[in-house]
Amino acid sequence: MAKPPQLYFTVVRHGETSSNLNHIIQGHIDTKLNKTGREQVEIVGRRLRKLKFDHIYTSDLSRAKKTADAIAKHHPDTPFTVDMRLRERDMGRLSGKSIQDALDLIKEEEASWDDYGEPEEEFKAQVVGFFDDIIAKHLPKNEAGSSPPNKRNSHILLVTHGGVINKLVKEHLIMDLGFFVNDYLSMKHKAKNTSVTKFVVRRVESSNSTTDDDDATSIVSSNTTENESNDGDSEKISHRDIERKIRLKGDVTLWSCVSHLAAQGKRTHGDSQIDDYVH
Repeated sequence: MAKPPQLYFTVVRHGETSSNLNHIIQGHIDTKLNKTGREQVEIVGRRLRKLKFDHIYTSDLSRAKKTADAIAKHHPDTPFTVDMRLRERDMGRLSGKSIQDALDLIKEEEASWDDYGEPEEEFKAQVVGFFDDIIAKHLPKNEAGSSPPNKRNSHILLVTHGGVINKLVKEHLIMDLGFFVNDYLSMKHKAKNTSVTKFVVRRVESSNSTTDDDDATSIVSSNTTENESNDGDSEKISHRDIERKIRLKGDVTLWSCVSHLAAQGKRTHGDSQIDDYVH
């Protein structure tokens, strides 16, 4: 009997920029790779050169696109797509400021990080919407006899930003969908420059459900919804409850691995708390 199809993902964060190095908030600013970043992307390209990718997707921002180009040159026949949904979160008026200047502005205006730029829920909906589309396009449904026993499962490469990686892997896959994590201790680290993260996705077989897979994925991006209860009050349904209807499961098999840089004696950026804001 053929095993249910799986979809493999390799996710790479872009190489280092001078803004990363100097703790400058980037957001949608189209910063370029610095000298270290250009070295890093060549090294990660060599690390991944022997893998077989079925499609490469990258953010349109230069720091990610140039990273994807360095990997893609080892895979000249692999389809290559630029998708703006893989962009970093727009930080609005905080973009281009140092962390300290941003903190001073927030204090002066008696605000919080969430008061600036793209709302967190909209950013997450964009990331999850992209993921939904990839699943719909590349992960076959569990139909009996639909795939030969020896058919190779597809493998997707994503090249993107730290904020996108956190939203997709830590929040959506692990928290919303309950994916198994092989090494929880590694999750305390940030997604470092040119780090490699891997996960695998499977559809959950369910013969009792009346909800079609395509209908289920169409509601992933919903943050909350409301149902009318018997007494007329609106009852909020959590994002987590909605997302569990997607009927996907999987494993995060590798998180933020930079062994390719360590082997070359190269440093990487992404170890401090400050890196939450300089993706």
